[in-house]
Amino acid sequence: MHVSLDSALGRQRRLNSVGESVLQIAPEAAAAYSLRSLTGGDPKVVRVRRSSGGEEDFTASEVASGAMLSYVTEARTGWNIQPTFNDTPDGTASITSASSTATTSTVSFTGSGTIRALPKSNYVAAEAGDQVVFNMSVSGLDSAMTFRLRKASSNTTVGSATVNNGNNQDVTLNLTASSGYTGGYPHFTANAGSGTATVTINSVTVNGKSGFVETWYDQSGNSNDAVQATAASQPKIVSAGALVSGGIDFLDGTNTHLDTTNSDLCNVSELSIFTVLTPFTGASQQKAFSCGAVVSSSTGYGGWVFNLNGYSDIASLQTQSKGNSATSTVSADVTSSEALLSVVSTFPNASISKNGGTAVTSSSMISPNQPSTGVRKFRIGCQFTFAAANFYTKPIREIIIYTTDQTNNRTALETNINSHYSIF
Repeated sequence: MHVSLDSALGRQRRLNSVGESVLQIAPEAAAAYSLRSLTGGDPKVVRVRRSSGGEEDFTASEVASGAMLSYVTEARTGWNIQPTFNDTPDGTASITSASSTATTSTVSFTGSGTIRALPKSNYVAAEAGDQVVFNMSVSGLDSAMTFRLRKASSNTTVGSATVNNGNNQDVTLNLTASSGYTGGYPHFTANAGSGTATVTINSVTVNGKSGFVETWYDQSGNSNDAVQATAASQPKIVSAGALVSGGIDFLDGTNTHLDTTNSDLCNVSELSIFTVLTPFTGASQQKAFSCGAVVSSSTGYGGWVFNLNGYSDIASLQTQSKGNSATSTVSADVTSSEALLSVVSTFPNASISKNGGTAVTSSSMISPNQPSTGVRKFRIGCQFTFAAANFYTKPIREIIIYTTDQTNNRTALETNINSHYSIF
């Protein structure tokens, strides 16, 4: 039997794919996101903001070695902002003296009522799930006081404790809140009786438990870095002091998503996508990532989206051309288990497969087009319908995008990806 040189080389390439990196197998990716190295080197993969304050870049090896996790969970001491305490008109409390340093604070007062740091700023850099330890020395109280940390710019208490007279007490607050926040302010209600009471905060220690992605770096070399500058909209990479299981978690936060500034991914005649994610299977639809938007029965949208339809438990590539209300879809069945999903296409032909299985094909896919610059950014965690929408609520490990048809490399790429994650 005659075997062509091209076929033999292609088979050998697939056999060797486990030892190669993704971008050695198929080097012309338009965008490539992962917490592992896709290049064969040790690229910068993520910029992480820790809940206790500060942010830093990390390479693939630093994520794998635990260096990034150690950074996030490192105990931080001192005030984020040096506080000024004030009494409030809900009683007879009156401050007689107050002073603060970068790490301590002392307040003496008479009467009974509420004393708090004003304005309601981020004097303590911490978020939901973090632990804050105030070492306090207290004297002169007529009865136990209630000490609180409140969410910045609000009256929401995120941690509280009862504190009595005594020296060098560790007052530990495990912070809870209904949504993300970037810090809080100390607040206490106390009674000095007929004398003067003094509350001294000897130290403030934040044991951070959460890390958030400010930038997911593009490893393709095309600088399509996915960024989220707004803290409340950043996805999570560390939760409860441990790496998120399944990659980067888009569940936490409000309008959680990452954006690029590049629009070249929307208008393509060929498109290939390889992604590892946890499928959304709830009773609605969510967009894992997109370039532009796909909205049927409207001529104002255009582009492509990777959609998870929980009504039917399917993952789909959906496309649309702006100016035409028609949309097209090619889909694969999914469950709630983490999956490797692959799409290869030269429009109008496209196929999608799950976990290296038999591909579902379509020969009637619309070539995506979105000429409006402000709308056609590539986004991870949502689609863009003149405003970010349809937010994803599951973790994503990896996204690799080609603006070429990678049919010939599909098996090799799937083999490489599966060898790292052991999905199937």
